[in-house]
Amino acid sequence: MVRDFNNLSELQLALIKIVVFFDMFSYPLTAYELWRYLGVSAEFKEVFAEAQGLITLGFLAGEQGFYFLPGQNQLVATRKQRYHYTNRKLKIARRAVRLFRLLPTVEFAALSNLIGRHNLRDGSDIDIFIIAKENRIWITRLFCAGLMKLLRQRPTPSRKRDKICLSFYIDNAHLNLSALADGPEDYYFHFWLAGLYPLYDAGAYHHQLMMANSWLKQYLPNGDFVVNNNSYRESPRYWLTRRLVLKFWNHICNFLETLARSFQLLIMPAALKEKINLDSRVIIREGVLKLYLVDRRQEFMRRYQERLRRLFHAS
Repeated sequence: MVRDFNNLSELQLALIKIVVFFDMFSYPLTAYELWRYLGVSAEFKEVFAEAQGLITLGFLAGEQGFYFLPGQNQLVATRKQRYHYTNRKLKIARRAVRLFRLLPTVEFAALSNLIGRHNLRDGSDIDIFIIAKENRIWITRLFCAGLMKLLRQRPTPSRKRDKICLSFYIDNAHLNLSALADGPEDYYFHFWLAGLYPLYDAGAYHHQLMMANSWLKQYLPNGDFVVNNNSYRESPRYWLTRRLVLKFWNHICNFLETLARSFQLLIMPAALKEKINLDSRVIIREGVLKLYLVDRRQEFMRRYQERLRRLFHAS
């Protein structure tokens, strides 16, 4: 079937593009998700009507309330299956975070690398993004990563399934992440930030994070990405512990932070050291630790642009 894209409106093209992007991650979208992740401002009812119209015209397909590219009906079953995988991984992540929150320097922890809600593969590891207290990022990493290492819960090249990956930390004085985006078309980073799934929040840090990154609204103008849920608040049973321990920590933390930094840089794998601050993969600077040997964002953008070229030129 030959489809003519030339007569489509900006909104219709934007809808097709967002479906193409999420198709790379085998994720069909609901009407609400189409509206939430859309790159142009629109009313929900308008988005729904246009999406239905695109199905009629053959540009999109739909089934069971999901929208996807024609011929990709199998993605509905994939999404449903991954919902169960993600629920299993959420239970594991929550158990780990219950340990992390014992450390007074941990302010916020969230499940990350969710491109689409509940969209984790069975064999994937579990990425957790952490916000630490100001000037306490190295202590936080030493405790959290060290604990997972002792419990044999960190991923290895041969064992990643359900392991805890702790490669991205910031502190609460460096909540604005705009400098970490790889240009205005870094759609993956936009969806990564919008898709954070809070597991622990000691002081409305998810709200603060979204407010500090209000630039995200330029690219995702329709969604409200602040999750307001009482289950993310600090449990009262930690109140006394945190305050008693902090009185002790305040006297020695600066020394411990320096020691923790020196020790971790000393034992850091050479492959990571070689890439420090060369590009977006390994970033070590005040208030930010991002330690990924592989950052696939540029690859995703190339694949996305190539898909768009094939789609539009085939019409």
